[in-house]
Amino acid sequence: MHSCKQSSGLRHQQRLSYLLAWRNTTISPILSLSATMPTSSSSQGCFFLHTAANSNSQLATPIAAILEAFAWHSAILLHEDSPYGISILSALVHAFQGSRGLTDSVAVPADATDSRLDVALLAIKAMPARVYIVHMLPALAVRLFHRAMVLGMMSEGYVWISTTDIGEAAYNLGGIDNMQGVVSLRPHVQETDQVKSFSRRMNVRLSQDSTATDDPSAPMSLIWLYDTAWAAAAAAEVSFRSAERTTFLDALVAANFDGLAGRFRLVDGQRQVLAYEIVNAFSKGERTVGFWTPGSGITTSLDLKSARKELKQIVWPGETAAVPIGWSMSPNGRLLRVAVPVKRGFSQFVEISSNPSSATERVTGYCIDVFHAVMTKLKYPVVYSYVPVNDSSDSESYERLVELVPDKRRSWRATYQSSWSSCGCLLC
Repeated sequence: MHSCKQSSGLRHQQRLSYLLAWRNTTISPILSLSATMPTSSSSQGCFFLHTAANSNSQLATPIAAILEAFAWHSAILLHEDSPYGISILSALVHAFQGSRGLTDSVAVPADATDSRLDVALLAIKAMPARVYIVHMLPALAVRLFHRAMVLGMMSEGYVWISTTDIGEAAYNLGGIDNMQGVVSLRPHVQETDQVKSFSRRMNVRLSQDSTATDDPSAPMSLIWLYDTAWAAAAAAEVSFRSAERTTFLDALVAANFDGLAGRFRLVDGQRQVLAYEIVNAFSKGERTVGFWTPGSGITTSLDLKSARKELKQIVWPGETAAVPIGWSMSPNGRLLRVAVPVKRGFSQFVEISSNPSSATERVTGYCIDVFHAVMTKLKYPVVYSYVPVNDSSDSESYERLVELVPDKRRSWRATYQSSWSSCGCLLC
């Protein structure tokens, strides 16, 4: 065992010497671990390599899968007003194609004051959608969740989904208390013996550091950094020892090994994430509620033999287990009044009768059933009521009925003012 550890240490020293020798070569690729970097860099071309998880394009599909799992049709994106923040927008729009979509996107300046954050939050609070996606750097996200707590938006009925790094950084920044019920995603790292050993060694190194935490696990950023350093050292060794004189860049692009964060492999200069972990923050910390993989989608575990195609129980904002419906009536919303002509005959299509249980009239029939089915398929909730309109038996009455729609002749609108509003439509 001792000789094995000694040979491993010598191997590390040899690779380090190759890496130090390589630094004087002419080819200098850029290895980026920063989440703030854009998904690509046209100015650097093939010399720009992103060796950390891409929190932009790769995250959009699992976020869309979460919305689909709970039948939420729409969401609002809160993103930092920067290249990093806006870069996820196009990926989300592409991933949400079909029955789901983004209601709106709100850009928040990186140096936003509390009052500016309140303006952004109150703007989305006035919208019907109650599913919010937060994509910004951790420091700004922690402040945003604090203001959301103050404004009562971390309560029952709200859904918050945060992207990579926010949840992990919230512990260090002291903002986890304001994120109760938040669902976040992060690249899955299997807790192998190598990861445990790395975490222990890291904690020993940081034991004298005043900023060290009690969390025994290593931060995700350090795990990505370790794998990147190992890949660079291995590529330097290959480039120096290869008979074909392989360049350092080519060796790095072709790197393929099992790192701490999983399989290290670059595709188009970008490290691939094989699985995302879906985490739920609650009063006692956080817990994993499921996983997402490109091949299987959402599952309760990575053991596909026993996994279910769903998420485990989630504690939502307001400390409730009831799944939010994902929308609420906007405070600025208006009742949609649907004009229904009172006609003789053909009651199978539309029939208006007295409702014995109330003073209102009951509207039924085939046309009403079709209209109701269409309204239930809309992405947003619409509260509406039927308004029977008499004397619509001839063509002239139909024309007068159409004029009840807003911006038509005011005289006819005034005639039916008691039962009509500025928001209405016609059902014939």
